[in-house]
Amino acid sequence: MYYPGHLATAVCFTEQVTGDYVALNNRKYIICDPTYIGAPVGITMPGMDNQKAKVILLD
Repeated sequence: MYYPGHLATAVCFTEQVTGDYVALNNRKYIICDPTYIGAPVGITMPGMDNQKAKVILLD
């Protein structure tokens, strides 16, 4: 996930995981931001939660 001035990851889990996500190609990718210290899976960093993000897919 490329936000203005910030990068984060999003992961497509095989089990049900709740939280902030992006839907792409009929899949749900849960936000997993390693730079947001102490944040659990599924929480978007404050200030990024209302920003438009660009998805960068990795194979």
